[in-house]
Amino acid sequence: MFPETGLGKFILFIGVAAIYNSIQCFVPKMRLTHRIFARKPKEATSLAARQMGLWTFTSALIRVYAAYNLSNPAVYQLCMWTYGLACFAFLGEVFIHKTAPLSSPGVWPALIFSSCGLTYMALYYDSYVL
Repeated sequence: MFPETGLGKFILFIGVAAIYNSIQCFVPKMRLTHRIFARKPKEATSLAARQMGLWTFTSALIRVYAAYNLSNPAVYQLCMWTYGLACFAFLGEVFIHKTAPLSSPGVWPALIFSSCGLTYMALYYDSYVL
């Protein structure tokens, strides 16, 4: 039921958390987008929240699939891209677009987990990909 390796378990955990985060984007009472993008809350519209939710759900599906298929190079690399893109997106919102403070409830965890996930996967690439 659960992946056998530590990396697989980590990726599955992040994937399941991302599914929960994507659901939050579609349920108005659960939305955190206005808190994440606190510096420019008017830009955190319902449309932007739903788009973020769909993007997050897509990343989650790739991660959950990757957790069970780490020996597949294409899946492994796609999963690495999800972490890289998440890191890039949130760093851009903090430092370029200035829509989100680094202390925001969705920013600092996303930056920590995306950078850890990307680093973990890069370091162990040769151990998993056949």
